[in-house]
Amino acid sequence: MKEEAPEDAKVSMLYVEDEADARLMVTRMLAMNYPNLTLYSADNGLDALQLYREHTPEIVMTDINMPVMDGIRMSREMKTLNPEVLIIAVTAHSDTSYLLSAIEIGVHHYVLKPLNYQELFSVLDKVLEQIALKQLVSAQHRRLAQSERQLTAAQRIAHLGSWQWDLDAENMDWSDEMYRICGLEPGSIPATYQAFLERFHPEDRNEVSDSLQGARDPHRQPGHKFVRVLRPEGAQRIVRLDVEWAREPDGVAGVIGTCHDVTELKQAEQQVRSLTEDLERRVLQRTSLLQATVSELENFSYFVSHDLRAPVARLEGFYTALLEDCSACGHANCRQYAERSANVVQQIKQIMDAFNSLTHLARCALTIKVTDLSAQAHEIARRLTADAPDRKVDFVIAEGARVKGDPELLGKALGHLFDNAWKFTSKNERGRIEFGWTDQEGVRTYFVRDNGVGFNMKYAEKLFQPFQTIHAPGEFDWSGTGIGLAVAHSIVLRHGGRLWAEGAVGQGATFYFTLEPNPESGSYLKEA
Repeated sequence: MKEEAPEDAKVSMLYVEDEADARLMVTRMLAMNYPNLTLYSADNGLDALQLYREHTPEIVMTDINMPVMDGIRMSREMKTLNPEVLIIAVTAHSDTSYLLSAIEIGVHHYVLKPLNYQELFSVLDKVLEQIALKQLVSAQHRRLAQSERQLTAAQRIAHLGSWQWDLDAENMDWSDEMYRICGLEPGSIPATYQAFLERFHPEDRNEVSDSLQGARDPHRQPGHKFVRVLRPEGAQRIVRLDVEWAREPDGVAGVIGTCHDVTELKQAEQQVRSLTEDLERRVLQRTSLLQATVSELENFSYFVSHDLRAPVARLEGFYTALLEDCSACGHANCRQYAERSANVVQQIKQIMDAFNSLTHLARCALTIKVTDLSAQAHEIARRLTADAPDRKVDFVIAEGARVKGDPELLGKALGHLFDNAWKFTSKNERGRIEFGWTDQEGVRTYFVRDNGVGFNMKYAEKLFQPFQTIHAPGEFDWSGTGIGLAVAHSIVLRHGGRLWAEGAVGQGATFYFTLEPNPESGSYLKEA
C-alpha cells in the first residue's frame, strides 16, 4: 500500500489523457490509493492548460501524443506559468523521440504505456515525497522569516540593538536597530569593529573596547555598562552595553552583545532623583522650621509653667489674705470682689495647666502597641456613668476595634470625644453615644456619634482650636478650658490620621477620625 499524502499537504494533480477508458481507469486507481490527493482531469492539452490556470495543481501527469495540443507544448506553457510544477510524462515506446524534448523543458519523470501501476505509484511516491520536502522547507523558511520579523519588531519596539564580532575578521554583524540607535540607516556604513567604536563618545570608547576585549576571558563574569552613543548630528543617546563570549558549533569564536537605548529611562531617573533631592531639601527645611517653632513653643511653655507661676502664686496669696481681712469688713462688695479674684486665679491656673498639657503632645514620644479602642470606649463609658448615675445615656460600642498606636494617648483622645458627646447630650431626656467604624474609599474610619444639640457646620473649623467654644458660656454645666477637642485633634495628627466633624443644629454630631496603619514610634521632632 502506498503512503498517503499528509492531510495538511493539500496536494492536487491534473491528469491529461485523450483516451476516455484509460483516463477513467487511472483516475479511479489514483483515488483509491491516494485518497488525500485532489484530482483534476482533461482529455486534451488545451483544456488541461485552462484547468491549470484555474487550479495550479502541484503535479501534472500527461500523455505526450494528444490532439488539439500535445503534451510537450502544454508542458512548456505550464512551465512558463510555474517553473516549479512537477510533470510526469506518460508515453508509449514509439513516442520515446519526445523524451529529449520533455527533458529539455524540465520533465524529469515519465512512465511508459501500457501503464504499470506499481511503476506509476513508485514514480508518484517520489514526486509526493519531493513535494512534501519542499513544503516542509517552505514552512521552515516561513517560520524563520516570521521569527526574524518578530525579532526585528521586538528590537525596534524595545530600542534594543544587537551585534556580533567574529574575532578572526574585522567585520561585524549589526542588527537594523543597532544602526538606528546610532542614528544611521540600516546598512549605510560597513559594520566593522573600528566603525563600532567610533559610534561611541570619545570618553567612553576605551571602556567599550575593554568590555569587548575582556569578554575573551572565560573567568570574567558578564556585566553591563552604561555608555554614550554619539550620533552624526551630535545628539547623544545612553545605551546599556552587554557583552558575552560566544563559540559557534563549528569552533569559530566571537563576541556577541546588545546595546539597549535607555536614554528616556535615564532621563526619567534623573528627574526622579532631582525631585527626590528637592523634596528632601523641602522636608529638611520644613522640619527645621517645625523644630524651631516647637523650640519656641517649649520656651513659651517653660515661661508659662515657671515664670508665670510665681506671680500667680503671689496673687493667690494676696486674695487669700484679702478674704481673711474682708471677713471682718462691713462693706458688702469687699468679700464678693475677693471671691471673684480667687475664681480668676483658679481659671488662670487651669489655663496654664491645659496649655502645658497641649504643648506636651508635640514633644512626647509615641510608644506604639496594639490598642483595643473598643475596650477603651467601654472603660470611658463606665467612668462617665459612675460620675453621673442619674443620667440616662445609652452607649452603643462596636467590638473589635484594634489599632496600632500609643494606648495612653489614644485613650485620652477617645476620652475627650466621649466627654464632648456626654456634655452636649446633657439636655436630652435620654442620650445616645455610639462608637464604631466604617470604610470610606478603602480607609478604615472610626467615629463617635451622639444625639445631642449638634452644631452649625459653618463653625466646624473652630471646634479643634484651643480655648474656643461655639456655645454660649453657661449654656451647659461645664467648667473646662476648651482644649479637649484640640488635644484629640493633636493626638490623631501624631498618629498620621485626621479628625473632622459633621453635624446639624438639634440633630447631634459625629466626629470621625482615621489612623495610620503603622505609625512611627518616638518623636519626629527630636533630632537623633
